[in-house]
Amino acid sequence: MDAAVAILQDFGMGDLSMRRVAAVLGVQASALYWHVPDKQTLLARVADRIVAEIEHAAAARRGTGGDGGLAEAAEAAEEVLLRHRDGAEVLTTALALGLGGLGLHRLLTAAAPTPAEGERALALVLGTVSLRQQRAQAEALGVATGPDVQRRRAGVL
Repeated sequence: MDAAVAILQDFGMGDLSMRRVAAVLGVQASALYWHVPDKQTLLARVADRIVAEIEHAAAARRGTGGDGGLAEAAEAAEEVLLRHRDGAEVLTTALALGLGGLGLHRLLTAAAPTPAEGERALALVLGTVSLRQQRAQAEALGVATGPDVQRRRAGVL
C-alpha cells in the first residue's frame, strides 16, 4: 500500500496501476496479484488508508479539546484529502463502487445530528476537495482558469 500511495502522490489516480505498483516493488505484476486480486481492490485499500488518516486526524482534533462535531470531522476529512493527490477522486470512486472508504461515511454520519446531514457533508467535502484538486492540477499544467474562478478568488462570487 505504501507503493500505491506513493504512486498516487507522484502521478495521480490515472497512473495508479497494478503494473506500476509491481514495478516500484521490483516484482512481476503476477506476484502482486497474489496479494491484491485487481485494481479495484487496490483502489479500495488506498481509499481505506486515506480514511484511516482522516479518522486519526479527527481523533486528534477531539483530543485537543474539539467537540467531535460534524464541522470538525468534515474539516479533518478535507485537510487529509487535500494532502493526497486525487484524494477526493479516490474516495468518490471507492464509495461509488462500494469497494472501500466506508469509514469516512461512518465518521461523518456519526458526527452529524442526522444521517441525512452526514450524507450531505460527505458529498460537500468530496465535491469541494475534488474541485480544489482539479483546479490546482489544471493550474500546475498551465491551463488558464475562466472568469468565474478568477472572480471567486477575488472574493466577488
